[in-house]
Amino acid sequence: MLISRTWLASHFENELPDAQHIAETLLLHAFEIEGINQIENDQVIDIDVLPNRAHDCLSHRGMAREYAALTRQSTKENLRYHVNQPITHDQDDSVEVDIINKEQCLRYLARSIKQVSVTESPDWLKEALNSIGQRSINTIVDATNYVMFDLGQPVHAFDADKVSGAIVVRNAKEGELMTTLTGEELTLETTDLVIADQEGILALAGVKGGTKAQVDEQTKNIIIEVANFNPTTTRATARRVKILTDSSKRFENGITSELAPEAMEAVSVLITNLAGTDNTTLGALTDVYSRPEIPATIEITQSNISRLLGTDISTREIADIFERLGCTYHEASGSFKVTVPAERLDLTIPQDLIEEVGRVYGYHHVPSQDLSNYAFTPSIDSQHYLEAAVRNLLIERGFSEVKTYTFVKKGEVEVANPIASDKRALRTNLHQGLSESLGLNLKYADYLGTDRIQIFEIATTYHKNGEQWVCAIGIENIGKKSNKTHGPSKDQLEAIVKEVESNLGIKIKPNYHNNVVSFDLDGDHDFKQDSYHDFFGISSYEEGSRYHQISPYPHATRDISFWIDGDYDEAKLRLIIQDAGANYLKKVFLFDRFEKEERVSYAFSLVFQSDEGTLTDTDIERDMEKIQSVLLNLNVEIR
Repeated sequence: MLISRTWLASHFENELPDAQHIAETLLLHAFEIEGINQIENDQVIDIDVLPNRAHDCLSHRGMAREYAALTRQSTKENLRYHVNQPITHDQDDSVEVDIINKEQCLRYLARSIKQVSVTESPDWLKEALNSIGQRSINTIVDATNYVMFDLGQPVHAFDADKVSGAIVVRNAKEGELMTTLTGEELTLETTDLVIADQEGILALAGVKGGTKAQVDEQTKNIIIEVANFNPTTTRATARRVKILTDSSKRFENGITSELAPEAMEAVSVLITNLAGTDNTTLGALTDVYSRPEIPATIEITQSNISRLLGTDISTREIADIFERLGCTYHEASGSFKVTVPAERLDLTIPQDLIEEVGRVYGYHHVPSQDLSNYAFTPSIDSQHYLEAAVRNLLIERGFSEVKTYTFVKKGEVEVANPIASDKRALRTNLHQGLSESLGLNLKYADYLGTDRIQIFEIATTYHKNGEQWVCAIGIENIGKKSNKTHGPSKDQLEAIVKEVESNLGIKIKPNYHNNVVSFDLDGDHDFKQDSYHDFFGISSYEEGSRYHQISPYPHATRDISFWIDGDYDEAKLRLIIQDAGANYLKKVFLFDRFEKEERVSYAFSLVFQSDEGTLTDTDIERDMEKIQSVLLNLNVEIR
């Protein structure tokens, strides 16, 4: 969420400190700060508002209330919502609204405003929107956007002369079409909620307006919509049509329906101030609210708060924090009955309130405690221990751990909203994913400098009757020489299964699938557990290893073999080749060595790759010439 310091200051009587101080306070008590940017004469703070606080803090006023609570200040009404000129009301002019699906539309307010003049917005409004990365369009649209980013309630405006009959909130018909304000052609499904009139769709509820009733410079009469839509419905539709907006973001995280009337009054006044004429009239308010929200009431005690936070916080301090957060409460003998503000949908249980008290009080004020005399012997979770024991054994034997896709094309358990058409279900086994991983790794065997691939995965499989914890191991030999050296893959898999059984003292029921074996880790395994100390410290990489991104471009391999005097060993020759000045040389592997008549023959595999593009034969030949030139200076005989 981008927060303009100038805009934030409009909610305070007192002068605010600079953006850096504001950010530090919020970082210490509430949110992560992504950065601070200078936008012309304004400072803009990029604040990471997580979903649990999106209900109340995806707005300038919400952030103002948060900052006020943390700094013991009070906020004021935004002066932009003060009436600049008398407003004429027409109580006989109302908008007819029919909500067909009240489960998906929790509240709907509508009001007509007649005889407005749609023009360019004033500088203050343009600058406010520009500071948070929003483009100015016209007075009507800018006013609705301003209210959304100020109060956190999405608002939409329709050209009233383009609306035929009543406004209907309904589910779309299967295959029904609409064109959005930004030109997307959408084919809707029955799960999508729409705002419509007698002729067709006006908007995709909570997501995007349509072109049918678009406000433009010729608009004279408008209908203002302020509504609250079901978070799940909004999220599902926005992701299905791949249109994520500031409006859908707020609805899908949930906002209180109690905010809607305030936003309606604010936008009504703002539009009248910005676009009003001598003949402007404000129609009667239509408010369809079938199931009013009941504020959450939570009972909690001072002793419980102090116990869980690990420090003694007085009843007076707790009461002060509740007041600063906008809560109302009744307290008697250290017991509180607290009613939370409507916008705080995240506060539902005593633990939520305790976290709020600790956050505002400041965790840095909670004194540290010496635990040196605290006697505690951790119990060992047998399932976790067994998993770690198998993992350590395989890593020590040269295996690499992989993570394959949980989502697959077919399975016993399907997801409601798949991320792709070929990932509709949860996997029922690990051997299929591991087999694919073996194949992918085979393509890079020369890059890895290995003559066989050894991988494993420990993960969950999903079935109608529950989940299973499974280990799968895969081995693939490369070439006849590897088969001769290591033995057939099936024999190696059988050997590693026996080794797991022998080392851990457990009985395994293996399932073989070509070059992969899998077995369950669930169930009661009777095995001896070593000490926890140093057990989980085994890693498959060397101390001091550095990681870098693998190039997305293909690699190429060249071999070079030569005779040389016995004064040079493999390590020295490897360094000489690496330091030959080749631009694209990535790896050097020795794959053959033999001695004859006081001379030694070496054969190296050289891997070339660029981080910027696909190499040509010319690029590789130039590097090979550099390497050969350096070796020839050592009086080698290239074979």
